[in-house]
Amino acid sequence: MIKETNKSGIEYNGSKTISEAAIEISGVDFVSNEFQKRYKSLASSMKNRCGGVSEDVMFAFQFNANERSLDDHVFTVCDTYKVFGNAKIIQKSEQKIKCTEEFNGELKMVVRPKEVLVRAIDMEEWKVIEYSSKNPKESCMLQHGIEILELNW
Repeated sequence: MIKETNKSGIEYNGSKTISEAAIEISGVDFVSNEFQKRYKSLASSMKNRCGGVSEDVMFAFQFNANERSLDDHVFTVCDTYKVFGNAKIIQKSEQKIKCTEEFNGELKMVVRPKEVLVRAIDMEEWKVIEYSSKNPKESCMLQHGIEILELNW
């Protein structure tokens, strides 16, 4: 595997496993300029890596910082290059769709809401946002990403 490191020391590790629920960004972290810089670097690395892989969703645990795997509740939807931290679904449509999802070699067909509204930290803008899925595929990816990070998939 080729290591890709940016000047912030964040590198892609290619991990496909997560053993513990991801850690959410705390209020103390959110007001820290040091953490803001680190998370923005992570967001940039995730977006850059999306262009070189066939994955729909990238996770923080697929990256290392200072030789330590990141365990943050952060993921990006590669189709839109949006990077979310602490994402929670706050509203779901009643209409349902079938989502084909994969993680760590396991493939599942999951019935999910066709549209979702998510509250999260926009990692690039560094502010709390409410984000509506733009299409059924993105709705699947948002829900899948959150469930992986919370070990509910």
